[in-house]
Order: sequence, then C-alpha cells, then structure tokens
Amino acid sequence: MDAEIKSRFTNAGLEVVARYTGDDGPSAEEAFRRVVHVDTTPVQRLQKRGPDAAHRVDDAWKARAREGGVVADDGSFLAAASMSYGWVQVRLTPRTNISALADQGGELLFIARSLSGHRVCAASTEGSEYWILELDFPERE
Repeated sequence: MDAEIKSRFTNAGLEVVARYTGDDGPSAEEAFRRVVHVDTTPVQRLQKRGPDAAHRVDDAWKARAREGGVVADDGSFLAAASMSYGWVQVRLTPRTNISALADQGGELLFIARSLSGHRVCAASTEGSEYWILELDFPERE
C-alpha cells in the first residue's frame, strides 16, 4: 500500500482496508471519465460558501452513497486513489469527513464505487458549488 495514499484517506477519517486488485466493475479511470463528463448532471448541488459547507457536502455524499448502495452494510466501499493506482477498499468511521480530501486550493473530487462495481457516487467542486454525482454501471458478462 502506498504510504501517501493511505495517509490521505486516513487523514479524512477513513479506515484503509487494502488496495483493491480485482478487475470487476469499472476502473478508477473509467469512473473518473464518466464523472467529469460534460453531460453529467448532479443529483444534488450545494453551495460551497458558508462555514458549514464542508459538513454539508460530507453529509450529503454519505447519505447518497448509503441510499444508492455504494456503501456496504459494514461501511466499506472502494475509493479512487488515482487513475494509475486504482481503487482502495476503505471503510467509514465516526471520524470520516470526505471534504478533508480537497486539494490545497479547496477543490474536491472524491469518487467512490460499490464493492460489486454496479454503482459510483462522487463529490466534486464545480465553480461555487459542490456536486453529488451518481452513476450506474451495468454488470459485465
């Protein structure tokens, strides 16, 4: 496990389980391309301004990810570490705050996938808003 990647997720309050090496479902790169696509429509938009903006995007993402089946009953899911590194299996903890994954400029792009690979739920910064995005991926034969 790459120490920098593990540290980034741990600092956001996620429990890092292991690097995911399976080939079922979309790759991190494929999920990224679909999430940042110009035709992608957010399922929820939140203003990036205000003292509670980070809390609101964290709560919104967790709610949508749970409702959409991205987060398993035990709180685990796959998180995109990078396009080249791929997926890392992580688990939510009481300290999890995905907004802590924003870069130095405050830009957030967090892409998570269900363990089965059928669903992706992401949070991103788009201008003055946070967007919550959901994508379905058909099962591969």
